[in-house]
Amino acid sequence: MAEEPPEQPQQPEQIRLMHQLVAMSAQRTRMSAERCYQNTERTLSNWIRTALALMVFGMAIDRFSLLISRLPGKPPGSLVHSNDLSSWCGLALVSFGVLMSVVTGLRFVRYAWAYERSYKLPARHGPYLATFFALAVSVFGLALLAVMFTFTT
Repeated sequence: MAEEPPEQPQQPEQIRLMHQLVAMSAQRTRMSAERCYQNTERTLSNWIRTALALMVFGMAIDRFSLLISRLPGKPPGSLVHSNDLSSWCGLALVSFGVLMSVVTGLRFVRYAWAYERSYKLPARHGPYLATFFALAVSVFGLALLAVMFTFTT
């Protein structure tokens, strides 16, 4: 009896499996890119939230100096002057919050444009809504700065 050579898997089956693995890998790559884009959106919202908190904290520091300067013993109708140090610290925090929201908004737009060159944007995710929100927070901060400059006595 002659020995039979070991059976070799059919070539078409190997090719089919190889094509299936390549397709699964491409699907994982698209899903990974989509998760990366969504992570970038989440990071933008965290930076914007931090910038907004800085602005509100700066405003609180600026207005708190008025509360401290209203000590007992002053006549009720006298002018109240804020502390220069707390006013400058408040202005610095609000300004830093505005700068932070502008920079993170611009960085997100730049990332979204680079992402769009390689992949399709995820469904219901556009690069401009998040950037508009960053811009709105910046405008709020600028309005806050205007109020702080106007009403600082």
